[in-house]
Amino acid sequence: MTMIGMMALTYLFLAGLGAFLYMYMVHPVIFIHLYFRISVWLSGLKLKYVNIDDMTICYGEKGKRRKGQPSMILLHGFTACKFMWSPLAKNLSHDCHVIAVDLPGHGDSDTPTEDEDISHTTTVKKMNQIICRLGLEEEPFHLVGMSMGGALAGLYAAQYPEHIHSLTLICPAMRTPIESPFWGDIHAALEQGMTNLHEKCTLLFPQSAHQVQDMLRFVQFNNSWVPKQILQGVVDFRKNYYPFYARLFNMIAQPDNHHLLRDCATKITAPTQIIWGEEDQVIHASGAAVLKELLPNCVRVDLIPRCGHSMSTDRPGAMTKALLTFRSGLEQKTR
Repeated sequence: MTMIGMMALTYLFLAGLGAFLYMYMVHPVIFIHLYFRISVWLSGLKLKYVNIDDMTICYGEKGKRRKGQPSMILLHGFTACKFMWSPLAKNLSHDCHVIAVDLPGHGDSDTPTEDEDISHTTTVKKMNQIICRLGLEEEPFHLVGMSMGGALAGLYAAQYPEHIHSLTLICPAMRTPIESPFWGDIHAALEQGMTNLHEKCTLLFPQSAHQVQDMLRFVQFNNSWVPKQILQGVVDFRKNYYPFYARLFNMIAQPDNHHLLRDCATKITAPTQIIWGEEDQVIHASGAAVLKELLPNCVRVDLIPRCGHSMSTDRPGAMTKALLTFRSGLEQKTR
């Protein structure tokens, strides 16, 4: 290679390095977008879209439907999206048909307008529209929900029992006998008459890199060091969603919504699994015993040690094993 060619390659390398450092220091949110996209792609989920009532809903799909084998539909938690299911989807074989939905206002789905109803009742109806539009109701499916998605999954299973083959509730949103400090603060704010409850909850609405680190420590038991710029990228990524998140959180936190799952549990007839992290600081694991008592067909309860609320990132392997053991047990019973 000539001297001119070597110099050209050197300048090209330095220019690329400079661009990388500039983006890293000034626009770290770009790396968050890339990380999410790459993680979803590596998991095998292919992004697809469906239109419901003039609202575009995004979902990730892996595998194909097979007759006699229930599809697995995944519902994420508050402020999350299909990305949170990437570790699980990656661990599942292509023989398993998986759909991970971005609920309205999350991920790449459209955000409801200010005058639209965002109650859980309306969201469940919208979920059913999505499921029917995709033809997934033609054969009963395995519905899996985590946190807020767990409450929605339970409500859906109670309202549309004919669609459900089996149900997995992962640390579902509910009021528990032993109250976590997090919900203790929320209930105290309610008693004081606060209406903008999200302002009391900096843990879920971090405004700085330091607060994001606090949030990660709060929702996970196992934590590792994360560069400050990446944490700042998370802040920048989430801020665009905050107006909707605030509306949704203020709705969820109202007392009328605290017992929705508990109140409908006796109507859930499908074989049900409960998975909970023993170190959950958001929703205390004492809720598992309540649901086990109320659910007519609770097949198994898996309490995962050394695991917090964000199970899909904290201990995805243990969560996957619990899910597959549950499915395998149901298959053996039907043989």
